[in-house]
Amino acid sequence: MLVMRTLAAEMRRVRTPVGPAQFGLLVKMTEGPCSMSDLARHNAVSLPTISKSVDMLVRRGWVERSPSSSDRRQTLVGLTASGRRVMARVAQQAERHVGLTLSRLTASERADITRALARLTALLATPDDSPCS
Repeated sequence: MLVMRTLAAEMRRVRTPVGPAQFGLLVKMTEGPCSMSDLARHNAVSLPTISKSVDMLVRRGWVERSPSSSDRRQTLVGLTASGRRVMARVAQQAERHVGLTLSRLTASERADITRALARLTALLATPDDSPCS
């Protein structure tokens, strides 16, 4: 919730708010430039839908398009310096919020959470061999 409020503060300077889908694109692009097809698959939407979302982020100055060096037919989309700064501020404020929240726990409670997260991480990293149904 704090992440969305922080991003909302950044967006108050512009007319059109950024929705969860656009925020998801920004988060995905923090990993590096993506093709429009990759972004469409990531958000499970069509290319025209991604194109509209990317257009809005380009107009804000947070994202830029560039041609792929390996495939001229492909367009890559990545964060601009301004987009990286916005996402860094969002991450910093989210980390601060989580830190303050967790500081209210006892050492024993934090240890319990750490163990549970380690177990969950291990479970999620293990491939599921069950057939799809």
